[in-house]
Amino acid sequence: VASTKALYSQIVAGTILGLYLARLKKRRSENFISAEIEALLKLPSQMEKILAMEATIADSARKHAVTKTYWAAVGSGPNKTAADEIRIKLSELCYKTISSDCVEDKKHIDLSSEPLIIVCAAGTKRTVLSDLIKDTAIFKAHKATPIVIADEGEEGFNPYADAVFHIPKVSQHLAPVLNIMTGHIWGYHAALTINDGSRFFYSVREDIHKTIKENAKDGMDIYEVVLEKSFREKILQFYMDFKQRKDERRLTTALPLETAADLTLLFKYLSGRLPVSDFELDFDIKGTARNMLDILFQRLGLAINILSRPVDAIKHQAKTVTVGTSRISEKLEGILFDAIRHSRLSTAQLTNNNVIVLRNLQAVVNEIKGAILYRIEGLNLLGELTNATTIHVITKEGVLKELPSRVESNTHLTGTKRIIVRQGNVYIGKGRKDGRSIIVIPVISTSSNTPNQIENLLLLNITFKDKIPLKDKVKALGGKYEHIKNIVQENSRPWKDSHIEKLPTDDLFGKSAEKIGEFIVSKLK
Repeated sequence: VASTKALYSQIVAGTILGLYLARLKKRRSENFISAEIEALLKLPSQMEKILAMEATIADSARKHAVTKTYWAAVGSGPNKTAADEIRIKLSELCYKTISSDCVEDKKHIDLSSEPLIIVCAAGTKRTVLSDLIKDTAIFKAHKATPIVIADEGEEGFNPYADAVFHIPKVSQHLAPVLNIMTGHIWGYHAALTINDGSRFFYSVREDIHKTIKENAKDGMDIYEVVLEKSFREKILQFYMDFKQRKDERRLTTALPLETAADLTLLFKYLSGRLPVSDFELDFDIKGTARNMLDILFQRLGLAINILSRPVDAIKHQAKTVTVGTSRISEKLEGILFDAIRHSRLSTAQLTNNNVIVLRNLQAVVNEIKGAILYRIEGLNLLGELTNATTIHVITKEGVLKELPSRVESNTHLTGTKRIIVRQGNVYIGKGRKDGRSIIVIPVISTSSNTPNQIENLLLLNITFKDKIPLKDKVKALGGKYEHIKNIVQENSRPWKDSHIEKLPTDDLFGKSAEKIGEFIVSKLK
């Protein structure tokens, strides 16, 4: 196996063999050979000094490794070999295409890319060193990041290098050993720094999976999870951590800009900072809870794999497989969702909030007696109402089939239906003319040309169950419950959930919160 240990051993073995041949041929004196052997005997202690510098070298790697996309390694004379060996190791550890060259030539170093350049200068002859310092100054002038390996006591590089590692001074022909060792330690910590980004995204992904799994045990489905406050707070914290890492330049340039941008958007959508209606504009797919989580896990998996640097195969193996949301239950079943599918509409055309509202309303709905499917036309590109917005009947079923509709004689969108289209929320109430209990469901377009627009309204004529548990009523009321409660409390009356039992079910869901609150207050008086 080609290894760094083998390289060092072969350099020493080759040196000993060369000295032995020189002695046999009497080409070198005994003093010269003894001095060379003494230099070899000092190498282990000199290497230990470099190992003792590991913290300093690691600090440099953490600071600079993630700031540059392009890297290079250069050296002069025997240190060109050191540059080559460092290039090989850093390519293996950090998954980068890295160039190397003689400092004097630099023809393979593209300075316009403003690269990070490791300069192997330790052990260089004095006559060449001044040229190396000048070349390092040129690198710095081109906005490169020079990382220099120099002899102890050599201060000439300090004004131009972003980091200088002063290592024990050795002869020129043994210098590659110490230059290589220093460069390899830097590369090891550079890989760990890049991999730290992978570990961050991995921990984010695992935390989200854990949260979903725990909520699933409590009977919550995917739609409840993504709208649950603690989940959105968790996602927002991930976003803040992600942004801080970017701001502090702790995320490597190896992370593609597109992936970083997608993660930023996904964190914002799932934390509720961006309207879900815009999701399809960014990702060409409906912003359902499942779709948002599937794409988040896909992008997190991509980031994990891109930034993974398995410098220790045992520790890092099999940790970066992308995990999807196949075990998350959507549970979009029941009388209202069946009615949606019966009208040849998809539950993917519902916003996440409306899915939760409908799921809660199902607990109080007994029967659907009729349905009308409307088509909305004339919205602007932003999905907003205009003076030209119209409404048309597509189909009528059940008890509503033979009843005339105002829409059939006047297609201009007005009244309650206009409010529903503007706000995009499920409506439950009573028909103004006939007093029937109705649910109106806004349905988003399936066309990629109008991804955020409400394309249909589905009106359902419903009846309520005779006996409904109080907790189911409270849940089905949703935000209206809080509104009613606040009105009662503002009139200095203590609140009890049982107050809502004072009204018939159709009035509870058919009248406004203001009227219900005033009615409860009057009863309490």
